Amino acid sequence: MASIEEVLDSLDPPLKHSCERQGSSLRLVLTDPAVHQSVERRLTPKELQNSLAFQMVLLYAVNEIRGLGSHAKLEVLPPVDPINLD
Repeated sequence: MASIEEVLDSLDPPLKHSCERQGSSLRLVLTDPAVHQSVERRLTPKELQNSLAFQMVLLYAVNEIRGLGSHAKLEVLPPVDPINLD
């Protein structure tokens, strides 16, 4: 299984990402500098501990940024090693 960072790095290019811990959740921002658009997701500890939930949240975020003009690939993401923010 890939780490969350490895999966996010696989989106680059064209998407850049930033992650920031906020309390018990993780704030994830995906940005496409070519179209000057960003999307944000706040992932709960349960979503971070569940590989399928994380994949779905990330897939929806990529789909949303594509709707804003990004040419990011919409593809099945590899399984993710769950993380625990506690």
